[in-house]
Amino acid sequence: MKIVLTIPILSIPHDGTRIIIEWANRLSIKHNVTLYCKREIIRPNWINISQQVRVTNNVNDIRGNDMLIICSPHSIHLKDVVGMPEKKIIFLQMLEHLFKPGDIGWFEKCNRTYGCDLPTIVTSEWNKRHINQHFPDKKENIYVVGNGINFNDFPIKKCKKDGKTVLIEGWESNNPSKDCYQLAPTVAQMLRDDGYTILAYSQKPIKIFPDTPNEYYYGNSKSWINRLYERASILIKATKYDSMSLSPLEAMTKGCVTVRAIAFGDEELIHNENCIRLPYSTEADLYREATNLLEDEELQETLRKNCYASIQKHSWNYWFPKIEEILFSV
Repeated sequence: MKIVLTIPILSIPHDGTRIIIEWANRLSIKHNVTLYCKREIIRPNWINISQQVRVTNNVNDIRGNDMLIICSPHSIHLKDVVGMPEKKIIFLQMLEHLFKPGDIGWFEKCNRTYGCDLPTIVTSEWNKRHINQHFPDKKENIYVVGNGINFNDFPIKKCKKDGKTVLIEGWESNNPSKDCYQLAPTVAQMLRDDGYTILAYSQKPIKIFPDTPNEYYYGNSKSWINRLYERASILIKATKYDSMSLSPLEAMTKGCVTVRAIAFGDEELIHNENCIRLPYSTEADLYREATNLLEDEELQETLRKNCYASIQKHSWNYWFPKIEEILFSV
């Protein structure tokens, strides 16, 4: 079968991009797969795209294929373009209108995507509930799947922890759906004052609390990200909304336990089972939970063992057959 997946951008490292490429690489084992990126046509050096996957920015290259997977509201217009594959499926990794709440044009494009009459795959039950609430006709046509971790990129490794090193992911973000209250950097400063070592990384150079981290990294080097997970006893990730973020799963491969502050999303993270989970509310709450975990070595070890079990059980080998079943049966 000839399958096309749309992708908003290739050159900038992004978890959503990583997932689309993972789908493309896995589908290309049995199928003829094309990645369509309107903006650019490159093979980025930050992630491997299988040589079996064609990359194009020419819309004519995707006419006459068998299946079109629209992976973002950026590409919803392709739904109505002449010559597109008859079989079309939406893959949504997030309620993307939350990224730009003041942009009416973007809001309308997102709603057009959420409410279209195509089968839709999401990675969060709360995303499904939102779409069902606002577009009730979708109730019989929406499916929830999860994400795995590529163990070639993030191999499972048992790591000795010092109990004193804390990793903060997503330090810098202008996205209002993420850590808009700057809870994690604020708590990091409090923990550093207590004598803990603070490691931090994000996609951008540091601007917020620049003197707080003992070490700060930005970009998307898998080698140093793996080393950070190896060194850190806990990961603090605070965001208002997420669908299914990758960093807590990546951290599990190195026994780094997540303290997760979030309002909605990341449903695979279960409090006192494979993480410490709390609402996205105040720095006092996040500081209390992080400190309690750091001071409780027995709880850390229990959660660490559960993390190793969780990441191996819900791997891509678990999720992708379920994804394929949806793609080829709807």
